[in-house]
Amino acid sequence: MAPDSRRETIESTTEPTKEPTKESIKFSILIPAFNEESIIVRTVQETIKVLEDFSPDYEIIIINDGSTDNTASEVADFIGNNSKKVRLEGYFPNQGKGYALKYGTGLAGGKYVLFMDADLDLHPSLIIKMYKIMEKSSADIVIGSKMHKQSRLNYPLYRRFLSSSYYFIIKVLFRLPIKDTQTGIKLFRNEVLKKCMSKVTIKKYAYDLELLLIASRNNYRIFEAPVQLKAKRDKGRIRLKDAATVFTDTMRVFCRLYFSRRYK
Repeated sequence: MAPDSRRETIESTTEPTKEPTKESIKFSILIPAFNEESIIVRTVQETIKVLEDFSPDYEIIIINDGSTDNTASEVADFIGNNSKKVRLEGYFPNQGKGYALKYGTGLAGGKYVLFMDADLDLHPSLIIKMYKIMEKSSADIVIGSKMHKQSRLNYPLYRRFLSSSYYFIIKVLFRLPIKDTQTGIKLFRNEVLKKCMSKVTIKKYAYDLELLLIASRNNYRIFEAPVQLKAKRDKGRIRLKDAATVFTDTMRVFCRLYFSRRYK
């Protein structure tokens, strides 16, 4: 069911680049943003640089997840002076990353849909590598993986510890055929994403787990791609309260899988 919160849409007032039609869009880039005023414009600029050279029939959709800073106005100003290929959507109040991406999935018109975090820890140039893997392997989904042996990681030790601990829990509880569910860049075939996302119920950080579990249980082909990750912040955005929510949501997914059997 489509979210019923108020949507904000800000359209460009200039036409420096040709706007792709709905039928011609190849890539839809979904970037959820909550209080990202300091980085969001640079993220969009870097994404445009990559896509204009690689595949110019694209759309970038920023989902403003109830930000209380100037994220929306920063994006709006950029759109007004630049490209109609960038759209700003959003709602209030803050709902969570999973909700934002489910919301954005309903708006995505491209043949392929990329989820990408707003913080530039993972550079948008990864889309090229992920797309090539998808085409070569006939995968339905390609996910960035910090656990891939070729990945290069530069982020704080405590975050590595938290990630490794969570991956261990996931491996024990769910036995998924993938090593990493949480890295913030994922590429989907649109029709596969829409089918799977329609069953997702988790609104916050553990949505990735639920989405990929649904895909796996429905026999979609998931491949992992190596990433180069360079943390831009000394501290992560997940607070102690958020970590508790991740654990609670993970156990909800576990119960739905083994007791309710909801993911077929």
